[in-house]
Amino acid sequence: MQRKLFTRTGSRLVMLPDAADLADSLLRNFRAMAGDIEWFRRDENVLNITVTPHFAQYWLLPRLGDFVQRHPDIDLRINADATVHDLAHGDFDAAVRHGDGTWPGLNCERLLESRHVVVAAPSLLEGVSVRTPQDLTGLPWILDEDRDSEMSAWFDDHGLSEHTHPRITRLPSALTLVAALDGHGVAWLPHVYAAPYLASGRLVQLLGDDQWPARNIRHYYLCWADHKNRPAFRTFRHWLRRQLQ
Repeated sequence: MQRKLFTRTGSRLVMLPDAADLADSLLRNFRAMAGDIEWFRRDENVLNITVTPHFAQYWLLPRLGDFVQRHPDIDLRINADATVHDLAHGDFDAAVRHGDGTWPGLNCERLLESRHVVVAAPSLLEGVSVRTPQDLTGLPWILDEDRDSEMSAWFDDHGLSEHTHPRITRLPSALTLVAALDGHGVAWLPHVYAAPYLASGRLVQLLGDDQWPARNIRHYYLCWADHKNRPAFRTFRHWLRRQLQ
């Protein structure tokens, strides 16, 4: 550098105009660099997870505060829908889905299994004795409109006829449990979602576990592509496993 940046006046070193301009330019560049580093760090800590609506509402959300408290540096973003997303090339880092865990090109770790149970609010059962599936025919039912085939199979397994039942209301998945809690009907739900309300007494299980064929067990998996295995995801995965212990 051939330009003179400073001059000495007595014992003092004085900055010349070129030095002041250079300092301003460097300061702006350092600030921009700091912003880029912060953006990169923040982007590394953004975690996009897609989960089914039921899993989000009844399992994940009640526990989410614990994750936020333990890991405030991770910007966790939850997408709640049942759409099949391309985890290898899309924006999502991982997915929680139910199935058999054999999705090509993905790592799938089983999180939990949940059998289905028949439940109802105590207010609906006043003066009613339910000992067999046939005793349920006189009660109103709340059915998940997305699971007609499974519910039809359950009716068939127990010698009931869904098509001749006079009191069936079909609702979206997210509203089925809410309607059951409000006493609007009997519901057929995954035990993992009903468990807190069974424990608190807001719901009652109507038939014992011996009433359920093995196909009524649902398995939930955490799935991700190899290149999405970032530190933020590993932290979330470890937290999930700890919650399920």
